[in-house]
Amino acid sequence: MRVLFTTWAWPTHYQPLVTLAWAFRAAGHEVCVASQPSLMPTVRASGLPGIAVGDDRELKPVVDALLAVDPAVRGDGRTSRTVSGYAAIAGVMAGPLREVMERRRPDLVVFEESTYAAPMVARLLGVPAVRHLWGVDILSYVRSFEPAALAPLAERLGLDALDTTGAATVDHCPPSLQVPGAFERLPMRYVPFNGSASLPAWSARAPRRPRICVTYGTTSSHLAHYAFVLDRIVAAVADLPVEVVATVAGSDLHRLAGAGGNVRVVERMPLHALLPHCDLLVSQAGPSTALTAVSCGTPQLMIPQLPDQKLISSLVAGAGAGERLDLADATAETIRTAALRILSTPSYRASARALSEESRRLPGPAEVVRTLTRPGGPAAA
Repeated sequence: MRVLFTTWAWPTHYQPLVTLAWAFRAAGHEVCVASQPSLMPTVRASGLPGIAVGDDRELKPVVDALLAVDPAVRGDGRTSRTVSGYAAIAGVMAGPLREVMERRRPDLVVFEESTYAAPMVARLLGVPAVRHLWGVDILSYVRSFEPAALAPLAERLGLDALDTTGAATVDHCPPSLQVPGAFERLPMRYVPFNGSASLPAWSARAPRRPRICVTYGTTSSHLAHYAFVLDRIVAAVADLPVEVVATVAGSDLHRLAGAGGNVRVVERMPLHALLPHCDLLVSQAGPSTALTAVSCGTPQLMIPQLPDQKLISSLVAGAGAGERLDLADATAETIRTAALRILSTPSYRASARALSEESRRLPGPAEVVRTLTRPGGPAAA
């Protein structure tokens, strides 16, 4: 079977697809990733073949407009600025993606949930399409805005019906952290992929003191109206009787140049390799970050800013596996107090491990591949 994975060029939207793509390859299927040229280095680093779709110069102004949206400003209730932004990306992506699909003739398309062009082009060409969530299904809250936002593209493609959820939805979020949805759901164990790296020797040794991992995402600094607070977090916990590991993007290393002696600053160390040996994660609660902590059974202190971060942090805190601090309340004192409370209260660790076990009981990626490829399965043409 020829399987085409596709997403628009945002690395954190691509990374959740990698595990399933590799499961298809391990099962003997032909896999290719289609996205804009700027994502191709990330695709290569994941070990998968990629094919460039369209031109970054055409996509950039559309993405810049989406990233400029202030999440604190509510819309008018008649449209969703997020859906409109993703619809604009689909408008740019649909033509080049159609050319790629007509040339490669995939038997199945697996698409990241905000890449609306994929299910629309797949429907036009009669190819089964399967949606892959990146975390909590936050787009379910704005699905009613999709028909109007995507109507111009549907008309351009000659589609008389719109379906953005595909034949089935691969869902790697533990059920107790997921929101309801009226679609065929294929649960899958969350097997994190946060990139690859050569791990330092110290990472294999058990820490002598409680270890706190601090991160604030690798793409957040690209967003307008987004405050960088990693330096504030590190300063808040640096004087505690703990070991602090701060993993940051290379462009942010200079912000932590004055970190204390008990702070290790590392560049983009994969969280799935680090968190099993940590007692607490302090982060922005990005979907991949939060779900990696869930899979590792690591308690979390979350300081979210974006809507999806606020949603998943509320759900994780509601499950007892951590605490959420609003950005306005995240002072050095409140961060330090919350971190100490989580480290000293066994129930947080117990709840985090319960979420991890819930995730591990879900079908593995290989089983999902078998479900998708069996005769008469969700992806059957």
